[in-house]
Amino acid sequence: MNPRCKMTTRINTRGQVGKVLANKTGGLKVQNENLARPPLPGKATSSNFLRDTTNKVLGLKRKADGAPDEEKATKKRSAFGDITNAIEKKINDGKKATVQKGRLMRSASTKSLVKASSKPVAAKDKVPVKTAKPEVSAPEVKKTQTKEISFCDSLPSSQDTIFSSSSQESKTDLDDSAAYITASEGSPVKDVLEKAPVKVQEPVSKLPEGVEDYDKEMENDPFAVSLYAQDIFEYYKERESNFTIDKYIDRQPDVSRSMRAILIDWMVEVQESFELNHETLYLAVKIIDLYLAKTVIKRDVLQLVGSTAMFIACKFDERTPPYVDDFLYICDDAYKRKELIEMEIRILKAIGFDLGIPLSYRFLRRYARCAKLSMEDLTLTRYILEMSLMDYELLDSSDSALAAAALLLTRIIRGDSTWTPTLQYYSGYAMEDLYHLVHHLHQMISQPPKEHLKTIRNKYSHKVFFEVAKIPIPETLNI
Repeated sequence: MNPRCKMTTRINTRGQVGKVLANKTGGLKVQNENLARPPLPGKATSSNFLRDTTNKVLGLKRKADGAPDEEKATKKRSAFGDITNAIEKKINDGKKATVQKGRLMRSASTKSLVKASSKPVAAKDKVPVKTAKPEVSAPEVKKTQTKEISFCDSLPSSQDTIFSSSSQESKTDLDDSAAYITASEGSPVKDVLEKAPVKVQEPVSKLPEGVEDYDKEMENDPFAVSLYAQDIFEYYKERESNFTIDKYIDRQPDVSRSMRAILIDWMVEVQESFELNHETLYLAVKIIDLYLAKTVIKRDVLQLVGSTAMFIACKFDERTPPYVDDFLYICDDAYKRKELIEMEIRILKAIGFDLGIPLSYRFLRRYARCAKLSMEDLTLTRYILEMSLMDYELLDSSDSALAAAALLLTRIIRGDSTWTPTLQYYSGYAMEDLYHLVHHLHQMISQPPKEHLKTIRNKYSHKVFFEVAKIPIPETLNI
């Protein structure tokens, strides 16, 4: 294995793969070749089309629309239908039917009345208003008993004992809902909760003078989560102390600063080729530094660590992460599947399975939106921030402060050296807090590009990124 770390492959947006050949200087040279991709799923055949058309003309229903022959149709029910009121409703309906049948049995004694009461009653039948019965003589009553009596005529009057309040058992049978109580009604602490004082929400403190309330403007946008945005980023800043990284190169005999920079330069190329999110790249770099700060490795494993870190970051941040074989291919098949999976396990154990790392790119998104930064200025800030990934001296810097310093440097390059109250409020940093970081970033981007570290500069020299890498940098800063 080349001691300079075999840098490898590039995959462009059309699925072409460039096989990167390692040279003596450790640079990247590309040769393009096609990579076979799995075929897309096929379209519907002509036979399916003819069958569907025939069914529509003849008015036939497709067999697939119903339940399959070999399977029984499942019963439609709610998610908790077996343990909710569905069972109770069935039981209650049965009780009511029993009571009605007994009521009909008691109201008449003829066979025809019993026959009428045994018929099922439709739920949609309504009981009409009962009118007074005409008095009839004894012979007429006997004659009436021989006639067929309808169900509605056989209903008892409102004075029937079955509806009287004296019959507790009958009332319970008819109104089963009275026997049920809610959780709060059956709870012994109901009275305590009712007597507890209601806490009135304290009014939100006003913003300092000159600060634009960005979250107030975005309160109608559900994707901005303006109600929680400020708390989220304050929580991010609190968690930064959990991921502090010391300068570990002195503890790595086989890894140097330049090798780390070459690895990150190659990862930027992979991120651009796979069209990954920028957060994925920043997270992968953080995973590498956290792992190397705790584990001593050989130089021939450095690229495996980088590709595995990208693989982990993709699983955390991407909607459709690339496959394991894709990461093995960009390494020119220098490693096996088992080695990558074992490295993934070792990295996750070393960093404690905690991937919710505060990233400088996430802070930059927040600052740029609150300051209503233009797209060109935001792209220039992203270029500065992405260049800082390769700078080993910024390894132990705060991500939130680094994002604020990159944004301040952009404003200075654009000719506006003011740090507005809005940026100071949402970033939490004054201009004096960012002074040293701004000068360090300015010195970093002012240096001429190295031959084997040109990926980021070439990326941001494209028209898609407004060619911000070609913007002239002033020699001195007016701050």
